[in-house]
Amino acid sequence: MVAKLLRFLGVAALASFALAACPNKCSGHGTCGPNDICSCQQNWINADCSGRQCPFTRAWQDTALYANDAHYYAECGGRGTCDRSTGICTCDTDFTGSGCRRMRCPGDCNGHGVCLFMEELAVLSTDPRVGGTAGTTYTMWDREKIQGCQCDPGWEGYSCLNRVCPKGDDPLTVNDPSYPAVTQVEMMQGIAVYGTWTAATSLVLKYTDPYGNTWSTSAITAANEAALCTNIQTQLRKLPNLALYSTTLSGEGQVTVVARAIKPVTRDAANPAVGTIGATLTSGTPATFIAACVVSFPSGPGTTGYQYPLTCDIATHTSPGSQPLQVQSAVTGCTVVEHYDGGLASPVTLPFTELATCSNRGICDSSRGECQCFSGHKGLACDLQEALV
Repeated sequence: MVAKLLRFLGVAALASFALAACPNKCSGHGTCGPNDICSCQQNWINADCSGRQCPFTRAWQDTALYANDAHYYAECGGRGTCDRSTGICTCDTDFTGSGCRRMRCPGDCNGHGVCLFMEELAVLSTDPRVGGTAGTTYTMWDREKIQGCQCDPGWEGYSCLNRVCPKGDDPLTVNDPSYPAVTQVEMMQGIAVYGTWTAATSLVLKYTDPYGNTWSTSAITAANEAALCTNIQTQLRKLPNLALYSTTLSGEGQVTVVARAIKPVTRDAANPAVGTIGATLTSGTPATFIAACVVSFPSGPGTTGYQYPLTCDIATHTSPGSQPLQVQSAVTGCTVVEHYDGGLASPVTLPFTELATCSNRGICDSSRGECQCFSGHKGLACDLQEALV
């Protein structure tokens, strides 16, 4: 009888020990510790270590504990639900990435752009046109979280869903009524080349149009300054898609380039009304200045108003696959500046024509990229007038 009682007590003790073990043996993802509490391995949670932990990212919304101490790390960034079976976040609408760390670009840019972080877009906010603005640096907490679209050429809008319509000069506005003595109305740029030029030397010019396309000339060679300016004109006129060619009521217009002293204009801010004329640049002054070419843009759609400055490429490109191939001997610099062709002293006012969507004389059909002109106006950019009958 005593032996049976002892055996019963032993079994009861074993049963009590079994019932006190860690839950589910910590699911194989932890260690059973004192008081039968699981100590889970990294990225496993729950009392029995059965659930996967999702990535922690900076919280999209948070309560600040101290000054400048908000947006602490939260599972799925506080903008998603964790699937404990997989450890993967199911993000809320418009959020994506591991731990829902990024805001999705609207419509994923609709196939007409690339999705970039705010810090990238801040740098790309540079407006390289004459008188344009410089980019900036963005360093706030969401610099690598909020995203936006950088649209492909010919597309615009926050989701790159809209086609860009033609742009031109408003035919009903005067160029600058406050300064009637200013006669220059078209955009003019001066190309200054420094160093030593030989017949084997070449350079390449790049033109960016208002729609975001960039066009490169073939390698430009010449025997002397006058020939260089002439050859620059020839190559600019050969750019594809008639990039620098227009048709107006007065006939056909093309970009022109002539050898002429350059009067550089400096503007202190983004497109200010007043600028100053710098020292005139003339070939041979200084001695290392070997060419001065003035570029006049045609007056058709897309080539009026402020234009992107032409850019020079004077580097040597002779390796296989380089396009175009070019040789650079002792050319030390090539600068493009805004040029003022009038005889007035500084300050120089703002005499440029507009570069307005549909020339402000029509409605842009963004689904097709075409202008619907108002009565009395016609043309690709509604920049021409016609008689009303």
